[in-house]
Amino acid sequence: MLNFRLKGLPRLLLVVALLFPFSHLCAQGKQTSSGTLKIGFLMDSLKVERWQTDLDRFQKRAAELGADVLVETAEGDDELQLRQAEKLLDSGVKALVLVPHDADKAVRIVRAAKAKQVPLLCYERLVRDPDVTFFIGVDALTIGLLQADFLSQQAPKGNYVLIGGSPTDINAKILHDGQMRILKPFVDRGDIRIVSDTWSKDWDPSEAYAHMSEAIESSKGDITAVVASNDGTAGGAIQALEDHKLAGKVLVSGQDADLAAIIRILEGTQSMTVYKPLSSQAKLAAEAAVALAKGEAAKTTAAVSIGNKTIPAILLNPVVVTKDNVKQTVIKDGFQNLETIQKSLPKEKWPH
Repeated sequence: MLNFRLKGLPRLLLVVALLFPFSHLCAQGKQTSSGTLKIGFLMDSLKVERWQTDLDRFQKRAAELGADVLVETAEGDDELQLRQAEKLLDSGVKALVLVPHDADKAVRIVRAAKAKQVPLLCYERLVRDPDVTFFIGVDALTIGLLQADFLSQQAPKGNYVLIGGSPTDINAKILHDGQMRILKPFVDRGDIRIVSDTWSKDWDPSEAYAHMSEAIESSKGDITAVVASNDGTAGGAIQALEDHKLAGKVLVSGQDADLAAIIRILEGTQSMTVYKPLSSQAKLAAEAAVALAKGEAAKTTAAVSIGNKTIPAILLNPVVVTKDNVKQTVIKDGFQNLETIQKSLPKEKWPH
């Protein structure tokens, strides 16, 4: 028993003095247990320009909502991405956002999150597992349709080259399905001939360059259009076309509205790109992740089916960007900067 009858120290002051360390420790414990909400973000790679944009916008919105974002980047390594997921789950994240490298192998990450009872949001690339909690992105089939439709409207006859994305990315395959849905009737009529149809590991521009170079050699340069699945593969293909003095003479599609692609479009070496409203996508994803982390329902605009289960989703509308609408699309949205574009081009090629 404590004896409060000590000389020179009033009882109340002594009680406060004795209780302060204990109350201070309790306050510290309470502060730790009710700390900032943590959200894990597993990136496949940050090598492509658009992914850094996604991450920056996501982190900004999450911070506004009072959440910390713990980021891990696997750079195309599936085993590393799994270990990173386990690390984030063990660190106490309340929600996990995933851009998978290989959608099939990433099923393990979905199961790990389920085991920890942590909601998992697939960003841009959907893992086809019914335990995915939420999906946000753009319908890849629609993008493939837009790419092939634009090129076939411009060139309904001729030799076509298809340069796909990573064979491990389910979106790359869905894009290809959309492209072929448009092109098949032309092929069946004999109006369009596909002289090359390849995949580019990890969406690598150097692979696209090699595929394009081979297609040019095998067709003796007789190529009308290149269905490049994103701006990185478009850039690789266009480099090969430049090496053979064909750049600007061959139609080339793209996706992501990267700065380099916008400049190529205005220069005339790339025909179009598909812009996805990444600012809105990242912002909405952050809002959904924070809601899920708090145990709340996230706002949805759509749903996707996986097996016999319906997954809540937000699907955004993609936009075709050409030299005629650069200012009204990516510049108006603040996705690309007019001054930066102007510095890279002569005045006569500035967007109008």
